[in-house]
Amino acid sequence: MKVLIEKNKKEIKGVHWTACEPFVENSRAVLIHRVRYVTTHKISPRWPAHLAVYGWCGNGMTGTTKFTFLSEPPDGSIVCARCEDAAVDAGLPSSLQLVGKHVHTGGVVAVRRCCEAAHGIKGE
Repeated sequence: MKVLIEKNKKEIKGVHWTACEPFVENSRAVLIHRVRYVTTHKISPRWPAHLAVYGWCGNGMTGTTKFTFLSEPPDGSIVCARCEDAAVDAGLPSSLQLVGKHVHTGGVVAVRRCCEAAHGIKGE
């Protein structure tokens, strides 16, 4: 199921997508993002075209083959909570409304590990 997406007004070059699946999975990331903008860039004949994909959270990703656009997140995966909140605040349907079932939302937390030995904190 494709949904309409916005044109990124900050990018004047490239081919701006007008619709795509509502979710994107980056094979090098943990969270599934809600898609806000997608632009195809072709820099020169020497280099293959690549995508610039932006989530509603503000996260921007570029690449050629690491993206999978999804009509629904895989079971057990986590949709970026910032994307979900921003998309819903902009008047878009929630992930629950898009998919028709519960969708996990959340984020990634940075953990400081440099002081474990000095303070007796057990790591992994």
